[in-house]
This record gives sequence, structure tokens and C-alpha cells, in this order.
Amino acid sequence: MAESKGNEVECFLDGLPPSTNRYTYEGKEQFDQIYKIEFNRLQRALSLLQSKSIDRNSHELSEYFVIAIDASSFKQDFVLCETNSTLHLSYHAAQQTLIIRMTTTEHAEVSMALNTEIMEILQRMGLHRAVLGYGKVDVDVGNGDTKRPDWGWGPIRRSDGPKRPQVVVEVAVSETETKLRNDARMWVDPVKGQAYMAIAIKVDRTKPMITLDTYEWDSGTQRARVTQSCVVEETGTKITVSQCPITIPFNYMFGRSPQIPKETDLQLEKQNLIDMASSVWAAQE
Repeated sequence: MAESKGNEVECFLDGLPPSTNRYTYEGKEQFDQIYKIEFNRLQRALSLLQSKSIDRNSHELSEYFVIAIDASSFKQDFVLCETNSTLHLSYHAAQQTLIIRMTTTEHAEVSMALNTEIMEILQRMGLHRAVLGYGKVDVDVGNGDTKRPDWGWGPIRRSDGPKRPQVVVEVAVSETETKLRNDARMWVDPVKGQAYMAIAIKVDRTKPMITLDTYEWDSGTQRARVTQSCVVEETGTKITVSQCPITIPFNYMFGRSPQIPKETDLQLEKQNLIDMASSVWAAQE
């Protein structure tokens, strides 16, 4: 039984950088001390990266740390209390494991840049005030688990059920594509994340390249699958986009069908994707 639990924990942590530190929770004061240590470690690594003293793929660039914490302590000290809004939390109740990500400038810029492009599209439809943004919101994903998406959107007015993101964004910078895929699949699982679409964005730290995949739930196979894929890459003075547009169905965003001609599927065209990528690359400089 203990071995099975250990394997499940490792699966939950799969894809984190190898240097990610692990701790056991002993209270808020201890957590504050851990956060300061981890934040300073990350800032030192980012400074070395900026000075090109370390490689961009260095294991020291982990934005994460992991804490073993029971469900009642997590609820009391993290869910019911105000926490640092720059911290990105993922809690697995059965395994009593909390993954914490410290948000970096480049990580945050991905979500912000994509949101800018989406809001411009919605503004042309007159619907930019009809959506809620889910940037720093912890979402119940079932079985006592909690996950905070990098970003997400949903209608301000839902026909039924609680407000939650219907289209979700997950970003990977230091973490591996394995974790990114696992997070995206979880979001579109109708029992867990309950989103219609997850947009998974992988940022390459070694060269100006961004990969974007959309995930949706396949009711036939009962599995999440990639439905669209795009690579935005800069070579010299040329930026290429492998596939466009990237389409978000209107009903995914609003939970209803279009009612007037200007209400259409949201399409991220080539220039939208270039503008988003350029903002991210500027943040990496």
C-alpha cells in the first residue's frame, strides 16, 4: 500500500525539474521561511541566467518547491487564508502533497500576452465584458484536489452550476512537457477540470520558440487528445508560424451558441500568435 501511494505521488510530481526541493509542512511561519529561501534561490538562478553564467536549461532554474501537508492544514492555512497571489498552487488531497510554483516574469507574460489577443478578438464582437478571467483563482478539481490555472476564461453568466473556467491556459517554462500534458489532460477531464478546452503553451529557454497545443476531451475514447498544434519560431529576422488560425469554438467560451452574425468562433490568426510570442521573447531578454 505504501509503495502504491509513493508511485501515485511520483506521478503527480512527474515533469518537475530534478532540483525541485521538498519539505514537510510545520506551520505558516516555517512556510514563510521556506518561501524566502526558495525565492532567493530562484532569483540568484535568474540573475546568473541573465548574465549567461549558467545554461538556460540548468536544473537550478526550477520555479517549484513541494510540501507534504495534510488536507486540514492546507484548507486552514491556504484555502481559507489569503496567500501570496504570485504563488501558483496545486494540491493533491489523497497524497497530501502541495506543489508551489513561484511565478516568473516570462511565465506570467505568456498568459497576459495570450489574454491580450483574446480580449482584442472579443472586443470586436462586443463581448470583452461578457467573460471572467481566471488568473489567480484556485479551482476545485474533485476529490479535495485544488488547481490554479495559469489563466482561463468563462462566461460571467452561466446557465447552471458554479462559475469556473471553460477554456484554460497552462504554461511550461522550466517544467517538462510531461507535466504540461498531464495538467492539460486533467483540465479537460469531465470529472476533474471540466473545461471544454485546455491551451498548453511550452516556452523554450534555449531559443525563441513557443509551442502551442489545444486539448479537448474525446467522449468516444474517454481520453484527452490534442486537436490543434502550432509552433511559433524566430530565426534571424524571420518569424514563422507552423499552423494558423488556432480556433476556440464560441460555445466553449460562452457555453452557448452564437446569436448574431458577429458572434463567431475565436480565431488566433498568424499576427495574433506572432504578437503574443514577441511579448514573451521580450520578457526573456
